[in-house]
Amino acid sequence: MSPPQPIGRAASSRRMRAVLVPVNGGGTTLAGGSSMLERIRPYWRFAGRLLGAQSLQEREKRADHAFALLVVSAVAIVKYVTGVTANDAPFTLYALAIAVSAARGGFEPGFVATLAAILAGGLSAQTPPDTRAWLLFAAEGLSVVILVSWFRDRLAARDAWIGAAGATIADLRRQDLRGRLVDAALGQLEETDGEAAVVLLDDRGTIVEWRAGAERLYGYQAGQVVGASAASLFLDAPSPGEWSALLSQAAGTGAFRRTAVHRRPDGSPVEVDLDVRPFRHGDTRAYAMTVHDTARRREWDEYREAATRGHAVLQQAADDARQQVAALELLTDPFLNPLGGAAMVTELLERLRATIHADGAALVQPGRVKPGVLAARGLQPAGGRAGNEGLPLAPGRVALVHNDAARVEQLSGLRWPVAVASLLVVPVVHDGQVWSAIEVVSERPRQVGDWDVALVRIVADRLAPVVVRDRQLTARAS
Repeated sequence: MSPPQPIGRAASSRRMRAVLVPVNGGGTTLAGGSSMLERIRPYWRFAGRLLGAQSLQEREKRADHAFALLVVSAVAIVKYVTGVTANDAPFTLYALAIAVSAARGGFEPGFVATLAAILAGGLSAQTPPDTRAWLLFAAEGLSVVILVSWFRDRLAARDAWIGAAGATIADLRRQDLRGRLVDAALGQLEETDGEAAVVLLDDRGTIVEWRAGAERLYGYQAGQVVGASAASLFLDAPSPGEWSALLSQAAGTGAFRRTAVHRRPDGSPVEVDLDVRPFRHGDTRAYAMTVHDTARRREWDEYREAATRGHAVLQQAADDARQQVAALELLTDPFLNPLGGAAMVTELLERLRATIHADGAALVQPGRVKPGVLAARGLQPAGGRAGNEGLPLAPGRVALVHNDAARVEQLSGLRWPVAVASLLVVPVVHDGQVWSAIEVVSERPRQVGDWDVALVRIVADRLAPVVVRDRQLTARAS
């Protein structure tokens, strides 16, 4: 090859012509009928077509190709303007453009840059390179492309590996945090419910985690049971086939529950409620066995039932007390004065009858011919029996007949309807002397309690002045 000629000198017809023309203010510019910019204009149009891709991946690929052409064009312009290695080494500096293109986009952009560099180097050389130079440059360019692409792929693979490792580490940290949170939540659950425990099993039903709640409930330490089958906890241990069937049932239905008897290290039984549920962690299937001590829960249930019964008894006692207070207020009403006349006596007897739920109540007032009667509303006597003032009673004594109509007719001083089967007779006492009696009757079978007797005594005490006064008035009249 001939040495490079000065810029602006005429060359052969195969060579591009250019003239450095002075410009105002100094410096030079390109001039001439066929400039280097005109030669590379088709490459720019090709680059524009490359950028017309639709998908993002295709556009990025074509952008890499366009960048390769741009770099080669820039190198060609620099070589043309400066004349550097224009004739003796036409392919010098193009290796840099090829390396940059391969580093940016990989093998394909590097290969495009190699072809473009061969074309540009041949066009810009004053003397066409021989075939050997073409082949040598092509081999060098491809070698650069392969080497840079290999390094680029290795770096990309390393970056991907680092990114994947970082993602794995982040995922492991999240899983570790989640595991810590789950462990803390399970611990809190076991602390809240001291009679519950959670045991983790693998897919074969082997104990893989024995928590503090299980140690407290059973008495086994973790080293004694981890690695053993959970079936060994049963007092009557199921066979391996039966235990596998139970686990399969839990896996198929989502859970299985049963009441079972387990054993402690000393052989003592403990009755528990089991709840076995499957779960997955990644590709691993495991089971969570929740255990509740039913013995202590049963004790709590019994205590709660006893407390409920006690509360009911107290409530009933309170209700009875309120009813008794209301009855006392009703029968000791100071505005109801029996000395006010027969109407007041009848009202007091009616209140007594309604309070003790009797069918009839009457005050027997003895007379010379036959007893007088003041009766409450309800069941009425036909009158007194002549010559019969009823059963003579001592102070403090009462007469009580249950469900015996004949006995009622025998003991009563009044003629009650034949259907009357129950009778309560309480004497009216004044100054230690029996002056009269109150009779309370019922047609229905009923039991008379101490409270009923006490209420009749209260009414008898209030009616005693009335009986005494009437006796005195009768004695004066006679």
